[in-house]
Amino acid sequence: MTHAPQDPDDSATKQESEPAAERAPAFGARLRQAREERGFTQGAVSNRTKMIDPEQRGVSRTALIGYEQDTSNPGLREIKLLCEVLRITPNWLIYGSEGATQVATASSELLNTPQIEMAVRTALALSALKGHEREALQSIVLSMAGRQLGDLRLSGLLTLTHLVMEPFQKMLKDYVTEFTPTMPLTDVAEAMSVQLRNNIGNKLRFDDEGNPKDGQWTYPDPKGVEKW
Repeated sequence: MTHAPQDPDDSATKQESEPAAERAPAFGARLRQAREERGFTQGAVSNRTKMIDPEQRGVSRTALIGYEQDTSNPGLREIKLLCEVLRITPNWLIYGSEGATQVATASSELLNTPQIEMAVRTALALSALKGHEREALQSIVLSMAGRQLGDLRLSGLLTLTHLVMEPFQKMLKDYVTEFTPTMPLTDVAEAMSVQLRNNIGNKLRFDDEGNPKDGQWTYPDPKGVEKW
C-alpha cells in the first residue's frame, strides 16, 4: 500500500484529527463522493478551504486523506470548511441524511418536547461548551439558517433576541444570584446546571433527599456530584 506524500502542514493534522472509532464508516465515502462529484482533487479541496478560512489554515491534504479513509476525525472547524467548499450540509456529511437525526442517548427523550422548547434547551446546552466549540457550532447554524432565510429575514429573526434578553436576564438572576451580563458564559452554565436535580433526559435514580444513588450514567460528571 502506497502512502500519500507528507504535506508541510502535517504538524497541524494531529491537532485537527482524532481517532474515528465512533464515527460511521460511511462518513469517508460520503466525503469522497461529494469531492468527486464536484470534480475536485484532494489538493484542490485543501487549497479552497484555505482560501475561505479566515485564519487561512484550511484543511491539509493529508488530513483530508485521513477523513476519506476513516482513519481520523475532522473537528467542527474542518467540517464547516469542507461543507462550504463542497456545498453540502453538515447533516448529510455526518449522518447521510438531511432530516433530523436520532440521538442514541437517554437525552433523546427530550426531543419529545415542543420544538421551540427544544431550541431553547439546545441553546442552554451550547452555553456549557468551550468558547471555540460554541463558536464553531454557531457558525454552522448561522450559515445553514442564512441559506434557509436569506440575509434580510435572518437579521429580522435574530433581532428578536433584543426583545427577549431583558426578561430572560431577570429570570436568570432569580436562579443565579451572581449573574451579570459580563459573566463568562461557561460560568453561567456551570451555575445553572446545579440549580435543579431531576431524571429528565437521564437514567439516574435519586434518594429521598434528591441525591443520585444509582442508575446508569451516560455522561459521568467530570467534577463529581459531591460538589452539589
